[in-house]
Order: sequence, then structure tokens, then C-alpha cells
Amino acid sequence: MGEPVQVTDNYAQFIARLDTATEDLSNRRQSLSKSLAILTQLRDQNLAGMESWEQRRAKTSKLLAEHSQGPEAESLRELLEVALRMEPMFRNRTERIGQRLALLRKRSDELTKSLAALKKSKAKLESSRMLAQERDNLSRAVATLAGTPEGPVGGLSDAGIFDDLKKAREAIVLAEALLEVKGK
Repeated sequence: MGEPVQVTDNYAQFIARLDTATEDLSNRRQSLSKSLAILTQLRDQNLAGMESWEQRRAKTSKLLAEHSQGPEAESLRELLEVALRMEPMFRNRTERIGQRLALLRKRSDELTKSLAALKKSKAKLESSRMLAQERDNLSRAVATLAGTPEGPVGGLSDAGIFDDLKKAREAIVLAEALLEVKGK
């Protein structure tokens, strides 16, 4: 008669959703990390190419200044023209890749923050679940000790236990309220 109704565990469903979202975001972040590694390597290669063409342009300009006349002057002019075309091409490509890298890093940071928020939410939810289970256990204990309306079961006459259980239940309710307030 005094047995409280068992509260259904709604927490499991929400925790499962958090786990699914965490797994999905982790997979996406892993994929994004691979893309970041590839783009970083590509940017580094293009940066090296740009620096190489800068050096070629500088050397060719110097050689052309020293040998403006003579048979090698025409070849040096052609090399300088190629260097003048290639250097900006590599610079532009390096800048575009750098912009893409910045965008992917920003997304990666957002994913990391979201994963941390999911982890924090799961911890709060599990804590709340534990408190609800403890409250349910205390309610059952009180109901068992209270027994029937005629008196306690088994001849227990310790009135102090009811006060202690009541205080414990109040402490759990206050802890849950504090969790909810701090969680918002």
C-alpha cells in the first residue's frame, strides 16, 4: 500500500541522444582534422614554391643587371618573365589555401567547443539522474519504514529515523535545484 510509484527513466533517452550527437561530432571533427592536415601540407608546399620563385626572380634580376648585353641576356629575360608570372600565382594560391585553412580551423574550434558542451551536459544529466534515483530510493525507504497507517512495520519505533530521512530527501531536492540553477 505505501510503495511509491517507480519513476520511469527518461534520462536514458536523453543521454543516448547526447552520445549519438557526440559520436557524430567526433567523426566530423576527425574528418575535418584530416582535411586540415592535407591543406596544411598543400599550403606549405605552395609557400615553398612561392619562396623558390621569389629567389629565382631575385637571382635572375641580379644576373640580368650584370649581363644585360650578350647571348645570355635574352634567356635571362625569359626566365625573369616566367618568375614574374609564377611568383604571384603561388602567392595567390598560398593565400587562398590559407583562407580555407582559417575557415576549417574555426569550424574545428566550434566542433571542439560543442563536444565539450555535450560532455558537460551529459555529466549534468547523469548527475541529475543519480539524484532522482537517490530521491526515489529514499522515498521507498520512508514508505517501507512508515509501513501501514496503523504504525511502522516490524515494530520499528525510531521516530528520529523519519526526521533523518526527511532531511536527506530535502537535501537531495536542494541539490537538484542547485544543479538546475547552476546549469542555466
